[in-house]
Amino acid sequence: MKEFVAADIAPILACVLALVRFLVPTREVLTVRRDGNLGELNPVPFCAAILNTSGWVAYSVLEGDLFIFFGDAPGLLCSIWMTFSLFPHASRAVQDRLTGFIMTAAAVWCILAMVTIILQSTGSGHAVTPLWGWAVSVTQVLLMASPLSTIYKAIQQRTSASFHLGLCAMGLVTSTMWVIFSLTINNLFVMVPNMVGGAMSLLALLVCIVLPRTPPRTPAEQQQARMRGIEQAVELGR
Repeated sequence: MKEFVAADIAPILACVLALVRFLVPTREVLTVRRDGNLGELNPVPFCAAILNTSGWVAYSVLEGDLFIFFGDAPGLLCSIWMTFSLFPHASRAVQDRLTGFIMTAAAVWCILAMVTIILQSTGSGHAVTPLWGWAVSVTQVLLMASPLSTIYKAIQQRTSASFHLGLCAMGLVTSTMWVIFSLTINNLFVMVPNMVGGAMSLLALLVCIVLPRTPPRTPAEQQQARMRGIEQAVELGR
């Protein structure tokens, strides 16, 4: 029974929660599409999610793991749709940043694909899956820098207004489910980044509990806080 829960129930729950987190910004994105105004919504986290989820989808194919695939493929589709829905309404500087991010991501995966072909053609195909495992794990950990800076800023300002308690809790549960699953299949590439993500979510939860949630005073501040919460759903989600 324990093995069934760890090997099947945990990853299924993780996939469902990951999908829910990626769907959280849908209303805000539809509002931007309708009004033609980006407002306070930052499209960069959605673009970063393309890099993260596309790498995990590639890794899931090499690993032959449907749980990892379904944990990231819906997120990849959501991220692409949201990024290009927001792109036309962003400033020229933000558009250039998004374009550079996507081009860099594509270049990185193309280089890894080329190395994969070389390894397979030289009889070192056994190294391909670990190569992609390292790449996607390191990428996901590096992308945690953004929520970490938000946590640091919240501690400095002594307020947890920029955090969504429910999303932080959901992130912690999702990461925990992936860690349980990774222990079952003995996969460090899944375990390590999700342990980091779980630690981030736990730290954010502690910030919500310990620091006062000073309500934003102006409509602009309220909008900024709400948009920041939406971005967290993408930054800490997988």
